[in-house]
Amino acid sequence: MIEISGEFVLSVASIAITTYFWCVQSRRERPRLSIYQIGGFRAVCRRHQQKKDAKRLCVQQMDSCGVLIANNSTRQNSIVLFDCWFLLPNGEEIQGNWGTVGDDHPPWNIGPESTIAMGLACFFDVPVDFEVPDTFEIGIDFISASGKRYAHTFSHEAPASISTTEERSTAA
Repeated sequence: MIEISGEFVLSVASIAITTYFWCVQSRRERPRLSIYQIGGFRAVCRRHQQKKDAKRLCVQQMDSCGVLIANNSTRQNSIVLFDCWFLLPNGEEIQGNWGTVGDDHPPWNIGPESTIAMGLACFFDVPVDFEVPDTFEIGIDFISASGKRYAHTFSHEAPASISTTEERSTAA
């Protein structure tokens, strides 16, 4: 019969506890961003400066703090760029150019376990006969310094409940 000593039991328990805490700590150190829409967006079409057969659609936040990004990690993270697209009711997408409101420019550095507000604007080239729908959505991929993408779809008005992002990995 095999005899198990007290030291062996303590060693196994110590290894199990240490492994558990290493796993928990490493999970907390991974980049994890959550994006929340607090305010609404407005859309305005204007004459395009360079193209006669197009208009320029500007979609920007109505409030300067309409988008919050929470860093759920114990390490600092940064958003360096973002890609945006306008979602048409028929399911098509119009790729856009990113912009910002006021002096709020990337990169946005987000401290450990903290939140920042940002001012976003997106610009889209649309046909001359384009009319802004009563309800619309824009999609934004926030690109972190590590290359991870965090996708979020924003509606024209502030949501009644808050939903978070979906993380995308990139094959760069």
